[in-house]
Amino acid sequence: MKAEGVSAGVPDLHVPAWAFWLEFKRRKGGVVSPEQKEWLEYLNTIGHKAVVARGMDEAIREAEQRLEEVKLWQT
Repeated sequence: MKAEGVSAGVPDLHVPAWAFWLEFKRRKGGVVSPEQKEWLEYLNTIGHKAVVARGMDEAIREAEQRLEEVKLWQT
């Protein structure tokens, strides 16, 4: 990914329309690197939602929650 210009620590998934970033980790043993922590903190401070999801179930819950928040913006 570095060869493609991706910076170290940038979350795995970005949904621009939702200002949503998701870092995927295994349910057990997945470690958030210092670079990832920095990116997550930065993105959250600028008004985006950036989260770590441990396992697919958690990722789905986080995405569904963000979708509900986005729906509230539109009302």
